[in-house]
Amino acid sequence: MTGPEIDRTEGASYYEALAGRLYAAVVSDVLDTLGRRDRVLAPGLSPVVDGDWTLVGRARTARAVPVAERPAEPYGLLLAMIDSMAGGDVLVLAGGGRTSSGLFGGLLATAVRAAGGRGAIVDGGTRDVRELNRLAFPTLARGANPADSLARDEVVAIDEPVECGGVRIESGDLVVADADGTVVVPAALERQVVELALEKVGGENHMRRDLANGMKASDAFARYGIL
Repeated sequence: MTGPEIDRTEGASYYEALAGRLYAAVVSDVLDTLGRRDRVLAPGLSPVVDGDWTLVGRARTARAVPVAERPAEPYGLLLAMIDSMAGGDVLVLAGGGRTSSGLFGGLLATAVRAAGGRGAIVDGGTRDVRELNRLAFPTLARGANPADSLARDEVVAIDEPVECGGVRIESGDLVVADADGTVVVPAALERQVVELALEKVGGENHMRRDLANGMKASDAFARYGIL
């Protein structure tokens, strides 16, 4: 492996280390080599928070559906999910791509962060975009809508497999997201993918140095076999 060894002990330091060295594109490349070309969420689910950040963490899934009236226990399952979150978790909220309401916002982001959560992937609408930016809380969504989700969209399942951006995601999968988009690594492949991705990052850094020093692109590709 190129570079210092990463401590795989579960916790914030593990995810921080990965976020400092990996990015969505290199993880996608590695998954391609393993025959998993189906792990990149569809374009359109984009960062709503500015800055040069990479989100890496463990998926915690929730599924929301449209509703026409106020539920008996508003936000019940969503709040239960957030109350149970732990260090390194990423909220993955599958809303079918609907932007009929703001499923996620500033107060929820504050609660997720306080629980140790690292970010949110919302296949739907979000709101409180200015507050999310003030919090610098990594969030991707389909767009913004100031409308409350109450009596519009409701979470009906948590910690169950969901489809988000055309990708099946389960709680425990590894999420890697940045300005390019989101890649999700099945839990069973995490160790292999992380090791191969770190190796590829090392090779890319050497190739980048040689290109900057004037090596022809074709020669660099012949030497490193990456692009």
